[in-house]
Amino acid sequence: MSKSKVIGVGMMLFFSLTAVLYSEYKETKPVNKLPEGAVAVTEAGNYTKAGTTYVLMKDIASDMTPIFLGKDVTLDLNGHSVTFADGKYEHIPNYGFEEGLKHWDTSKAPGAKVVSTVVRPLVGKKFCLLPEGQEIVSEYITLPKADRSYYAMCAISEANDYKKRKVTLTVEDENGDPVRCEFKGGRDPRIGGSIENIAPKKGGGVVFTHLHYLPAGKYRLRIKATNRDCQIDQCDIRPAFDVGIAAVGKVAPWATYRDVLKYHPCDFFDYCQKDTSKPVDTIPFIKGEGSITIKNGIVRNGFLGARSTGIVCNARDVTLKLENVKVINAGLNANAVRASKAIIKDCRFEVDTPFIINRHSTSKMSVQLGQAIEISHSEFIGGQGCMSTRSGNANIHDNLFVNAQTVTNHYSISPGTGDRIYNNRFEPRIGSGIYIGRSHDVEVFNNIFKITAAPPNCEYRYTKYSTNAIRLSDYNAKPGPKACRNNRVYKNKIYITGRAYPEYKGYTPHTYAFFISVGGGTNYIYDNEIFIENKDPDSRARAYAFFIGGSDNGGEIYNNKVTSNCTAAWIGNSYGRAGNTKLYKNTFIKAKGAPAKFKPVLLGSSAKEIEFYSNEFKGWTDVFQGRSGSYVWGWTLTVKVLDKKGKPLQNRPVAVQDKEGKEVIRLKTDDNGSITTMLPEYRVNGKDKVECSDYTVMTGEIEIDEIEKKIRLTEDMTVVFKDQ
Repeated sequence: MSKSKVIGVGMMLFFSLTAVLYSEYKETKPVNKLPEGAVAVTEAGNYTKAGTTYVLMKDIASDMTPIFLGKDVTLDLNGHSVTFADGKYEHIPNYGFEEGLKHWDTSKAPGAKVVSTVVRPLVGKKFCLLPEGQEIVSEYITLPKADRSYYAMCAISEANDYKKRKVTLTVEDENGDPVRCEFKGGRDPRIGGSIENIAPKKGGGVVFTHLHYLPAGKYRLRIKATNRDCQIDQCDIRPAFDVGIAAVGKVAPWATYRDVLKYHPCDFFDYCQKDTSKPVDTIPFIKGEGSITIKNGIVRNGFLGARSTGIVCNARDVTLKLENVKVINAGLNANAVRASKAIIKDCRFEVDTPFIINRHSTSKMSVQLGQAIEISHSEFIGGQGCMSTRSGNANIHDNLFVNAQTVTNHYSISPGTGDRIYNNRFEPRIGSGIYIGRSHDVEVFNNIFKITAAPPNCEYRYTKYSTNAIRLSDYNAKPGPKACRNNRVYKNKIYITGRAYPEYKGYTPHTYAFFISVGGGTNYIYDNEIFIENKDPDSRARAYAFFIGGSDNGGEIYNNKVTSNCTAAWIGNSYGRAGNTKLYKNTFIKAKGAPAKFKPVLLGSSAKEIEFYSNEFKGWTDVFQGRSGSYVWGWTLTVKVLDKKGKPLQNRPVAVQDKEGKEVIRLKTDDNGSITTMLPEYRVNGKDKVECSDYTVMTGEIEIDEIEKKIRLTEDMTVVFKDQ
């Protein structure tokens, strides 16, 4: 059985089990009678008349893109399916080396061999190790359709930034001659057919050469390792850029590997006039505001392609509305939906894309939205990340996210500024939850996260690698427009499971509820309930509620409840220093059966001025493992000022002085006659400890009616002043 079939069967089983448990999309029974005024759709084509409801009367398919829509139309799939890339395409036999080197000509590669992906995770169970200077050649396959895009591709691991693994890919015609494709519509020539001495970006990826303007016929792929011994996989030629349902507002023919690395867009290359960035006359081109509704059916791929998408609406001012639609897609950088604006409800997206071109392009997820207005009651199954939004202020609620992330930083959601994410379930098959990057004012609340430590990926095989419920990170940026700031994460339930992977020697799996690496502003984490279970606590596996490093502003963390059988927080750690972090009024509970060697807080030497106030540690006999950093330990002081009858006095001055007589705070009482503040009991810097628990609390006007009380603050305390 081929690798694609193995993967497909596994994903189908997973999808079917998930459908039983969580289905929101409901199958629609086709009806044969058209609603009044509706127009029947029985074949692929353009459907553009504004104000019209088009109704699919049968399943339709195309070897490229079946349906193009105009604005202000409704497409009712009526329980039927639209299948794209449904042609007589072929894979290179044994493109994933699951059958060893069968079907490959290795006469110029005497040292080539097949190696287990336990050594270096790529796709499936095996990859080919191709020695430097040697080359392999595939069998011929037929490319059945002329003048369309294909990608000749090769997945390759990457060692480091200085000694990259590089390959040359060459596509040859039936005579054994290299093919050459040239797009002449840009400032620089864009050559396809071969790509020389090319490496993936950090972390590994898929390199490719773009085939276009070619006749149908027989072609094969030649791969040569030009720098270092290369670990390669997924060596294939696939149809590229197909879409199930398209609404075109722009075309962009920037399709080469170097275009991808420069983040140039590519939209509808095969529907551009030759050597231009102008659309062909045979498809509708949308301008202006409007909306498009698609509902009640299935959009699916017919073949494992490259950079294909179920539904695309890139008309900037058109809102795409999806209702009760299922999208199924698989292949290299396979996507479900791309849209400039979208409202999505009661949909299901099933995506199988086990490796991608460039993992640094973190927005390349199953569903990619410019402006996500409302995303609700939908299921996102599989993909290298489930959904990215960019314009912000979206409402994302009541969804299920089942990420299948095998590359770094492709979280279930990458939100935009002002997004509100609530009442969702995050249950990755592999991977992480939400990555709040250089965004602000994001709210994440009332969600459930179930995160388990992942096996290694291609990039992090012989070191540490983490999966996380939530990451907040601007990579310790300075304050400014690119800061991660004023984001609030609250009232979530987070279940973190650590585990070992003993079959991967040299690998250390980590998993965290919160991974914080922020410098540009303060974020707020509060009222969450977090459960940490390390199933292999005696192994190198690690699990934490709070992992704060590379973070000069760790934010405010308060009123959270953490139950763990291992260390709950590592502050100032292997990722970098930590500072400006305040933890207060949290409860840390030692789980039943927790090994005695663990303490709830690991404080690294790079942790500076970390503040702990009024935290409760239940079942823990000691708090800190480490103590080489600097921190403040303190409590909450409440002061109440009452009149003779016991009624609160508002707007009364309250001041607190330290033992040296220095005023540390001056406030006025609120409507309840109270002030509340947090003050240190002691300060620690490495081995040095300074006691500072003695304070003088005063109320009244200085030198008029001021009264005072001496206190020693070694626990939360309330001081009451009553007028005589």
